[in-house]
Amino acid sequence: MPHLSVRLYPGRSKEVKQEFANKLQDLVVKELGCEPNVVSVSFKEIEKDKWNDVIEDEIAGEDVYIEADF
Repeated sequence: MPHLSVRLYPGRSKEVKQEFANKLQDLVVKELGCEPNVVSVSFKEIEKDKWNDVIEDEIAGEDVYIEADF
């Protein structure tokens, strides 16, 4: 229970991604009232020139609550 999958352009360090993952975990624990040990976070880096095609395929069928406009 819950897993957060973050897709982003390459270039951020492992330290930056770890800090962001920790903040996401804290937010999920606070807002959903679950224990930290049940929250997982993953990252997938996608090249800018492949972004639209990859994201369209990967999120097909998901409920998107905020869409990017670019």
